[in-house]
Amino acid sequence: MKILRAYFYLLARHRWAYALGGGCLLLSNGLALAIPRVLGWAVDALGQGTTRSVLISYGSTIMVLAVVQTVTRVGSRVWVLSVSRRIDYQLKGMMHDHLMRLAPSFFSAVSTGDLMSRMTNDIMLVRALAGPGVLYFFNAILLYVMGLAFMLSINWRLALIVFVPLPLMAWFIRGLVQKAKEYATGSRVALADLNTMVQENLAGVQVVKSFALEEAQGRRFDDLSTIYVGWNLKEAMTRAKMVPLVGLSGGIATLALLGIGTRMVASGSLTLGDLVAFFSYIGMLVFPTVALGWILSLIQRGAAALERLDAVLKAPITISSPQGSQTTSPTPAAVQARGLTFRYDDALAAYQPILGSGGEDEGGRRAALQDVDFEADAGNFVALVGKVGSGKSTLLKAIVRLVEVPPGSISIDEIDLTCLDLDDLRHRIGYVPQDDFLFSSSLAANIAYGKPEASSEEIEQAAEIADLVADLARMPDGLDTVVGERGLTLSGGQRQRVALARAILPAPAIVLLDNALSNIDSDTERRILDSLHRSRQKCTLIVASNRISAVRDADRIYVMDMGRVVDVGRHEELIRRPGLYADMHEQQKLSAELERL
Repeated sequence: MKILRAYFYLLARHRWAYALGGGCLLLSNGLALAIPRVLGWAVDALGQGTTRSVLISYGSTIMVLAVVQTVTRVGSRVWVLSVSRRIDYQLKGMMHDHLMRLAPSFFSAVSTGDLMSRMTNDIMLVRALAGPGVLYFFNAILLYVMGLAFMLSINWRLALIVFVPLPLMAWFIRGLVQKAKEYATGSRVALADLNTMVQENLAGVQVVKSFALEEAQGRRFDDLSTIYVGWNLKEAMTRAKMVPLVGLSGGIATLALLGIGTRMVASGSLTLGDLVAFFSYIGMLVFPTVALGWILSLIQRGAAALERLDAVLKAPITISSPQGSQTTSPTPAAVQARGLTFRYDDALAAYQPILGSGGEDEGGRRAALQDVDFEADAGNFVALVGKVGSGKSTLLKAIVRLVEVPPGSISIDEIDLTCLDLDDLRHRIGYVPQDDFLFSSSLAANIAYGKPEASSEEIEQAAEIADLVADLARMPDGLDTVVGERGLTLSGGQRQRVALARAILPAPAIVLLDNALSNIDSDTERRILDSLHRSRQKCTLIVASNRISAVRDADRIYVMDMGRVVDVGRHEELIRRPGLYADMHEQQKLSAELERL
C-alpha cells in the first residue's frame, strides 16, 4: 500500500488525538475482556456454593467495569472520529488550493464533474478510512491480541485450537481484497462520468430543452447509472463474500471449543467457569471477525480514493512565479513577443497521469501559434484581426500567462514574462475573454470582483466607460440588481459589458479584449473602445476582433492566419495591400451596405 504510506503524514499530524483515542480503546477493550473473566470466577464460585455477598461483589464488579468500559469506548470514538473530520477538512483545502494554482490547460482537459467527484466522494472514502477504518482496525487487533492473552492465561492448548482457522481465512480474504479495490476504482470513475453528465446538463439546460433532447439525455443518464451500479454491485458482492468467510472461521472456532472444551471440563483439566469465559471471548471476537472483511474493504476503497486524489495533487503547477520574480511599474506597459510558438498538446503532456489514454498527444495537430512576432508600445491601441482559429485568443492568453509560454518569447517593459511575479502581472492586466463569466451576485459585486474595496463612484465610472448607464437605469435595483447563475438573466451584450467594467475597474496598465464586445453593434463597440482608450485610466489596449470597423483607428493592426502573423500595419496601409485584411474589409463593407438596404 504505497499510497497509504505516502499520505501517512496526514494521520501523523494528529498523533496525540490518535494516542488518546488508542489509550481509551486499549482500556475499553481491557475492561470488556475482564468482564468474562470475572463472570467465569462467579460461575466457579456458584458451583462451589459461595455466599450471596460474594456473588453480589462479583456482580458489582462487572457493573463497574461495564460503566467505565462504556465511558472509555465513547472517548475512543470521540478522539479518533474527530481526526477523520479534520483530515477531510485538510484534504479539501489541499485540493482546492492546488486546483487554484493549476494552469487553465488542466481544466480544459479534466471535466468539472470528475473533479467534484474527487473533492466529495473520494475524500469521503478517505475520511471513512481515517476514522472508522482506523478505529475498527485497531479495535480488532487489540481484541484479538488481548483476547488471545486472556485465553492463553486460562488454557494455552485450547486457545491455540480456537485461533488455528485465522491464517487460512486471511489467505482467502487476500484475493477478495484485490478484487474489491479494482471494483472500487471502477465505481469512482463511473461516478465521475455520471457527475460530469449531470453537471453539463444542468449548466446547459437551455440547450437541452431547445433541441427537445430531455428523453435522450434521460437515456444517457440511465446508461451511465447502469455502469455505475454495475461496478457497485460487483464491489458489494465481493465484500459480501468476505463476511460469511470470516464468520465461518468464528463458527469453526466455536465448534472446536464446544467439542474439546466440554471434554476438558469432564476430565477436570478445565473448570466450568473457564469454559464460560472462553465462550464469552469467542462471542466478543465474532464482531471484529465479521467486521474484518468490511475493514479490509474500507482500506482498499480508501486507497483507491487516495490514488485518484494523488493524481490531482501531483499535477504539476506549470505556471507560477519564479524565485526572485520581478515587478514592473503601474504605468501603461509595452508588450513584445519574439518568435512565440505554442502548442496546446505540449501543454497537456504534463497531465498524463490524470488524463490517462484520453489525454494522449495528437501528433498531427498544428501549433496554435507559430513564430509570432508582436509589439505594442506603451499606451498604444493595438488590434489583432483574423479568421476564427487564427490564434488571436491564444496570443492574448499568452500575454496574461494563462498558457505556458517558452522563456524569452514574451516581455513586458523589456522584462521576460516568465520572470515576472504572476500575481503582480495579472493585477496589472485587465483581461476579458470571449466566454464572459459572471457570478450569482449583484452587478456591483461582479464589477468590483477584482477590487472589492472599490467605492461606489469607481464602480459607476467603470460602468459608464463600459456603456452600461442606460441599461442600469432600466434595471429594478440598478447596480444592486442580482444576476442569475452565470449572469443568465442578462443579455449577451450586457454580460460582456459587465465583464469589461470588471476588467477596467482596477485601472490596469494593459487591457486585453478577446472579441469581448461581439454581442453588441459595431457602433457601440467602437464608442466603448474610444472611451476606454481616451479615459483617464489610460492603458495599453490590445483588442482581438473580427470587426474591422471597430479597430480601424488602432495604432497598429496585426493580421493573423493559421497561428501566424501574415501582415501588420495601420488600417489605411492594409486596405491598400492585397491580402486577408483587404478581403475581410471588402466583405464586411459589402455586408454593411446590404444591411442598410
